[in-house]
Amino acid sequence: TMELRALGSEDDGPHEDDAPEDDYEETHEFEAENYLLLVVIMSICIMVGYLMKKYKLYYLPDSAAVILVGLLIGFIAKMFTDEKELDFLSFSPELFYFLLLPPIIFEAGYSMRRKQFFQNFAIIVMYAVFGTLVSTFLIGFATYMLGVWDMAPVDKKDPME
Repeated sequence: TMELRALGSEDDGPHEDDAPEDDYEETHEFEAENYLLLVVIMSICIMVGYLMKKYKLYYLPDSAAVILVGLLIGFIAKMFTDEKELDFLSFSPELFYFLLLPPIIFEAGYSMRRKQFFQNFAIIVMYAVFGTLVSTFLIGFATYMLGVWDMAPVDKKDPME
């Protein structure tokens, strides 16, 4: 059928070869709509930041406001969309930890005044060092105990594995 169409056949009926094109167009339309939604969400985040500056809402950091916008939009999406849409809107933890979290932390550190930072330096270091150690041991112990109670797939003989 491909050869006949290439030679100028006037047969315009449905063919087996047309199905992938239809799927491609449907997928393309779906992705285009969702990327438009992403641009709208980003625009909302920019507007929230602008309004926070305009009305001097300094008690809430910009990053926290953007997270709240994301939570609200996620709740609305969960209520009114189907699974295919939610799959498109979901992302992996690696995306969050490697792409989204560093700018949030950078913005929080960058917006802190130098005098406040050095006044609280000892507390910051204490939280950084001791908080990390306590968190590591608590999560490690909790994971080990979940393995002992057969609630998580942990090697009981060698918990380091």
